[in-house]
Formats: sequence, structure tokens, C-alpha cells
Amino acid sequence: MIVCDQQREENFQEFIRLRNDSDYYDVTFDEKSGGVSAIHKGHRFDKSIGPFGEPRGDYERITVRVLREHGHSIILLAEQNDSFKKKHCDALLDGVSAEIKTVETTGQWTIRRKLSQSEKQGASIALLFFPQSSLFNEQRIQTGYLRYVEDVPRYQGRIQIAICIVEGDLFYIRKPSG
Repeated sequence: MIVCDQQREENFQEFIRLRNDSDYYDVTFDEKSGGVSAIHKGHRFDKSIGPFGEPRGDYERITVRVLREHGHSIILLAEQNDSFKKKHCDALLDGVSAEIKTVETTGQWTIRRKLSQSEKQGASIALLFFPQSSLFNEQRIQTGYLRYVEDVPRYQGRIQIAICIVEGDLFYIRKPSG
């Protein structure tokens, strides 16, 4: 996705602001796409090794790179827990709260669980990273999203979109009516 001139200019201004803010590092502006990314010094990357042999924190780094290359503004936030030990969302995507979740299994409740976890952390966008393309199936995502929507009385139904990151591509899955 190449962003329009106005969005590109807004992203560039955000890049300048973040580059001059000592709380952020790895501040990057993508000349080709107009995307911007940065990492707050208080953001902690998960060092645990996932089932595919890579540190899970690397999945966040890949997610940031792909979103930036597609013209998005993606800012990883400080990992803060409130007094109730509730973890807050990972990032701001184009100014909207977002949570990065890695999909490592094909279980029938995996997608609903990832969306619910994202919402509980205060996100409006779920960023679903698939470390292996064989795990991605659009119908499974739709089914999981529908299960999440059906649980709205239990949750707030805040997640309006899931963006799936698969081998450098983005798939935008909108909230189904249900």
C-alpha cells in the first residue's frame, strides 16, 4: 500500500517528532511506502522461543517492518501494567490502539482467543502474525472472528479489524456483522 500524499506527510512529521524524542529508538521512515515505525525504550520483546525455533519478540519486529513497508505508522509502546496487573496493548497503528498476537496453532478457538486477548489489552485492532503461511486460512479467520463477535455480551466487541501478516503480505479482515 502506497499512502496518499497527506498521509505520507503526516507519517514524515511523526518520524521527525519521534526521531527527536529520546524515549524512542529504531525510528524509521520508509521512503518508498511513506510508512514510519519506532520502538519505545520501555517496550519489552518476548525472548521465549516459539514452536518454530525463533524468539517470539522477532515476530513483533517482523510485524513492524511489514506494516511500515506497507505505508502504515506503527509505534511500539512501553509495556505497562496497571495496578490490576493488566497488560496494555503493544502499539499504535495509524494512531489506533493495536495488539500483536502470533498465531502458532490451527485450533478451532485460536482466532477468537487472540481477538479476545487483544480486546482485553485495550486494542481496537488485532495484528495477527502468522510465522508459517500454512497456518493462515481466511475462512478459519472469518469463523474465529464470528465466534468473537458472538461473544460480544462477554466482551465489548471493540476489535473492528484484524490485520493478518503472512509472508510480508497484509490481509485485512473486517469485523463481521453478527
